[in-house]
Amino acid sequence: MRFVVEFRSGKSPTTNRYPHAVLVQDNWDDYGYKTTFQVTLHLSADESYDLGNIKIIQTGRSSGYTEMPKRAFRELPESHASLGADLDYYETIYKLGRGVFEPYLRGLRDVAFDDEIKAGVEDSEAYQVSLLRFSGAKRTIADAARLLRADALPARRRSAGFKVKFKTRVARNSNAFTIEFDFQRRGRLPNRINALIGYNGTGKTRLLSNLAIVASGFGYGSKKDVLEDTAGRFVGNAPPFKTVVVVSYSAFDTFVIPGGTEEEKERLQDSGEIFGYVYCGLRERSDDDAPDDEQAYRLRTPSEIEAEFLAALKRVREADRLENLLEVLKPLLRDPSFQRIGLTQLYANRDEEDLAELFRGLSSGHKVVLKIVTELTAHISGSEPTLVLIDEPETHLHPPLLAAFLKSVRDCLEAFDGYAIIATHSPVVLQETPAKYVHVLRRLADQNRVVSPSVETFAENIGVITQEVFNLGDGSTDWHETLRALARRNTLEEIEEAFGRKLGFAARSYVLSIRDEMEE
Repeated sequence: MRFVVEFRSGKSPTTNRYPHAVLVQDNWDDYGYKTTFQVTLHLSADESYDLGNIKIIQTGRSSGYTEMPKRAFRELPESHASLGADLDYYETIYKLGRGVFEPYLRGLRDVAFDDEIKAGVEDSEAYQVSLLRFSGAKRTIADAARLLRADALPARRRSAGFKVKFKTRVARNSNAFTIEFDFQRRGRLPNRINALIGYNGTGKTRLLSNLAIVASGFGYGSKKDVLEDTAGRFVGNAPPFKTVVVVSYSAFDTFVIPGGTEEEKERLQDSGEIFGYVYCGLRERSDDDAPDDEQAYRLRTPSEIEAEFLAALKRVREADRLENLLEVLKPLLRDPSFQRIGLTQLYANRDEEDLAELFRGLSSGHKVVLKIVTELTAHISGSEPTLVLIDEPETHLHPPLLAAFLKSVRDCLEAFDGYAIIATHSPVVLQETPAKYVHVLRRLADQNRVVSPSVETFAENIGVITQEVFNLGDGSTDWHETLRALARRNTLEEIEEAFGRKLGFAARSYVLSIRDEMEE
């Protein structure tokens, strides 16, 4: 097996001998390291395979392009080591047979193929910062090692579920705490969505933002942040996520927005994601000046949001997922506000101009729902588990539409082996989620903790859930104060006469309790 490198500048070697692999040098930057190559394997003049991306590091090097041989070679120098982007890379090369994959992986000094090579580089900065940067790299090494030692390609099976332990802090001076997200199957209970709820200021969005960075490997501010785990870390086994999809339609979210470099912009233009990290939301990087050299952001325009929707739908069609999307949308069709739109015909039969015109005329809530579900179907992996992080989906949706949206999301997760964490203020989300998958985030001063609900939230009364999570039974709401003032000056009959109808049970009980206190 021979290898040649196609350099970005200068003269590049060639070879006419088969088999050989061409490593095309990429300009992608991992905090100073430029280790990425695109690989094409040529078994003969007529048979070739696009293997995707790999990374090749060089120990002792702290930045810049990996130094590569200027001539055709059979094996990299001992200071080098490589890793494929994902398990698909290893499965493709494995299917070509041991006579192909052994000299190929040996020649590229692959860390999943040879434990000694891995041991020689795993303490290096380049290994930690570049080779392991993106989501699932550690899992890829473990899975590929098992694959390459097997006698046959194992059948892919859906997981029975798993738990994810994540340790982080949500403010600079707050305590570090650990939260465990449970995605284990328990009979027929819906298990693919975990809900995170709490008061404003408890750090829900920041927690999701940190989790997105750690799960994807994208978004650290510097090499130091990577090495010091500033966003947090997984405790125990790393989760199996290949793709991280972030969904946020808040103007104030703290998620990392891709597109900060020309390389990132090119990748977003080509595939809509950065090595498995996808952001679906309102915010966009801006070229305007910002104070203290901070990154400036702006909100996307309606025309940009429309263009993103159409691009996502195009990706759905190109991936042959349109039937999946139409199936996922069925719960939304049961919502009365959607029934008059003709959604199935809209997606299946209209051209782009018709779609754009119809999308333009929808309400903000309908646009958000259609765009999220379409983007999720477009970007969810399908071959490996995907982590979906959704921040406050209730912002633009009325309660029945929110419930229908959750059902559509759950159907999409089930179809493509995805798992979601939703940060919310809405008891409707908890009403659709078993309590074992609900996490209440509490904060007192700089101390955060996570507690479980004391009641079963699934199908529970909205009022009970609200009181359980937000303690609204303590008289802190405005209606308590209003009824208290009225009851001190009026009888129950006089109050109801002023309203023009009888009060509800809770209001009547509260008025009578105030009147009883006055009589005592």
